[in-house]
Amino acid sequence: MAGGRSRVSRRMRLVEKQCRRMPRHASLALTTLVAALTLTPPGRAADPRCVGTTSWSARPAGTGDAQRELATWLAARAPDELDRALLTPGEIARLNDANGARPGTWQDVVREPPRSPRAVEDELRERFAHMRPRLETGAWVEARRGSFGSALAIARDSRPVSRFQLVVTPADLRCVPESGGLFTPPMDRDFDRNRCSVLHTGELVRVDRESADGRWVYVAAGHGVGWLELPELTPPLSPAEALAYRDDGDRLVVVDDWVPTERGAFLRLGASAPIVGYDAGYYQVLVPTLDGLGDDWVRDDAAVHRGLLPLTRRNVLRLVMRRIGDPYGWGGTGGGRDCSRLLHDTFATFGLRFGRNSSVQGESGARTIDVARLSDRAKRDAIRRADADGIVFLYMPGHIMLYLGELDGTPWALSAISEYLVPCPGGGDRTVRVDRVDVTTLELGRGTERTAFIERITRLAVFGP
Repeated sequence: MAGGRSRVSRRMRLVEKQCRRMPRHASLALTTLVAALTLTPPGRAADPRCVGTTSWSARPAGTGDAQRELATWLAARAPDELDRALLTPGEIARLNDANGARPGTWQDVVREPPRSPRAVEDELRERFAHMRPRLETGAWVEARRGSFGSALAIARDSRPVSRFQLVVTPADLRCVPESGGLFTPPMDRDFDRNRCSVLHTGELVRVDRESADGRWVYVAAGHGVGWLELPELTPPLSPAEALAYRDDGDRLVVVDDWVPTERGAFLRLGASAPIVGYDAGYYQVLVPTLDGLGDDWVRDDAAVHRGLLPLTRRNVLRLVMRRIGDPYGWGGTGGGRDCSRLLHDTFATFGLRFGRNSSVQGESGARTIDVARLSDRAKRDAIRRADADGIVFLYMPGHIMLYLGELDGTPWALSAISEYLVPCPGGGDRTVRVDRVDVTTLELGRGTERTAFIERITRLAVFGP
């Protein structure tokens, strides 16, 4: 089987090279045809009405109403299991420190030693060097011809600065200073490879560089780095002011999404703000404005919590089950979340700080388990044992999920998922778009070129004692 897939991959790479020399409509047709022929068993005809097509589904295959209900998952565990604290605040702080020592994880942009202009320049060069070959080979295409070269010039002419500011209104975090977008062909506007993330209201950034015309700034946001175009930020803060806003004092933690303030801001899941007062069912909090930190008011209801939540299974389940049906958004497209941002924001309510990359999150547990070489049955056993110890993330290259547990012997997970493949009669695959947060089995993709989720899982991250 492995040898067969290897031959398939080699054939498809040859086809991709040929397609880059052809008109777009012809290359799409050739790619679809060869994929169908390559994946079709001898003696069976692939159905052209199925192979290479895309459909949209109201729910993933196999998922019913019960799997989407919080009550189902609460009933599946004993009360003492649901309410036991899996990590203490001190253990969470130590885990954050340990994770922060590894590249790509959440970095403390205030407390870490200041980076020299040369170090930032080297980081920029590495990013452009990483992206350029994808454009040169046709793996990526520009939405606007020449935009990558323009971005390189903007970065090269930018000047070093150093200041701390807070995000006032949500801002797209671009990998390079270009707003037109970079895409894999055929171009799907939902997947801009230049969209590194989005920064939410209240996020703290360190500004490291600024373009010559002041239009772009290069920032470090803890969970990632990138460029903001004409961002709305507070005036600069001192390091002490930045730390006080982010960490100190009595804090209001947002445990739902799009929580409104009285002055018209919207706070996203995982955000927090210092509390300065309470009156008539409203918290008075400090929020970032274009003029600095200002007072605002947030209703005291189930959408907010005074202080960080204890890390218990009950609290995790309550948070994630509320998100079912929320839109998927690659890098925050359209206000949605992708798989890693969903976990990043959810677990921020417990004080856990993650990087934005799914592969990094898959290594961020109190312990990690390599399951890449295990059989499907052995993986299920490993997941079951890990689940007995704490919360489990299931990582596969390019995607990460939260393990929910088993129902009638079937393992289930929750994630922000864009799509999966379904095998076609006679061979080949079709795409099913989900584009939301939902609950899935680990069998999705079975019999397709990508294989089943359980087959693709390579690592478990466990959050527990």
